[in-house]
Amino acid sequence: ELEVTDVPEPVCKPDSIVLRIRTCTICGTDLKLYTAGNPRCKPPRIIGHELVGEVIEAGVQVEGWALGERVTLATTIGCNQCDYCKRNIENLCPNMRCISMDFDGAFAELMEVPAQAIRGGNVIRVPDEVEDRTAALAEPLSCVINAERLAGVKPGDTVLVIGAGPLGCLCAEAAKAFGAHRVIMTQRSPARLALARRLKGVEVLDVSAGDAVEQVLAITHGNGADVVMAAAPTGESQAEALQMARKGGAVNLFASLPRGDSMVAFDTRLIHYGQLAVTGASDSRPRDVRDAVALLQAGKIDVETIVTHELPLERLLDGIEQMRRRVGLKIAIRP
Repeated sequence: ELEVTDVPEPVCKPDSIVLRIRTCTICGTDLKLYTAGNPRCKPPRIIGHELVGEVIEAGVQVEGWALGERVTLATTIGCNQCDYCKRNIENLCPNMRCISMDFDGAFAELMEVPAQAIRGGNVIRVPDEVEDRTAALAEPLSCVINAERLAGVKPGDTVLVIGAGPLGCLCAEAAKAFGAHRVIMTQRSPARLALARRLKGVEVLDVSAGDAVEQVLAITHGNGADVVMAAAPTGESQAEALQMARKGGAVNLFASLPRGDSMVAFDTRLIHYGQLAVTGASDSRPRDVRDAVALLQAGKIDVETIVTHELPLERLLDGIEQMRRRVGLKIAIRP
């Protein structure tokens, strides 16, 4: 059950801050919470984590944050004590706590930022010239940055993105920002095809009627792509990704598959004889969010194409339903 209702205002603790939320975009995780649930999210819980907010109160023990400053968050909060955190992969921390799962999130007028996030460097300033709905993309873009770094996207590469959903489109934009020479996307849905074709410098293939692997190999002279980002949440797309990568290339399994339906059959000879590197990617770290803000500030991401709808908080359920029906790409909620 999900409803928009009145709740008590958050109380600022001595070591926390309170934000007035300016924008929070809807994530696929929010849709999953609504349609399938998540055992980590214990109701009642305010959800939403792709946010930008304005500091309106800071605890007496908090230093370095001024009232009126706009911030976004790295919303996966590590413990900063375990081996993973010490290796600077806080997103894999076994003791992680997350905004919208363990702490109340940003589909609200006000939100408390917990002390653990402040201590961990998870609060990131938003420059004045970066508007709200642009800044709200920092968190999802940071997940893309983490994935493309793991996949080794570099200048001159041909990058293929499977799936032209919101995160797939961000994958394409980030690949260009990383210096990719050629960016290709595959998609079946006519509506998503039309939206993806608005992105400049991206070749979009309609694979609804033909063999996706054959089409990709045909336009890459039989070689395949240097990097394949599997951004569609299907086992078929993950298996096909291996067939679309060139020898010595890389595949990143960016989209998660549903629990209980994540076993995929694929040809390991492609990995062995093609010397393919296959990586996964989960969430992001504060450094990735800072880099995302920098890319957004530099105008490297086509926000106008990716943020297709803006709704008031009262219409959150409408926005989630639009996302379920794959109407548009990113939907921004503005309390």
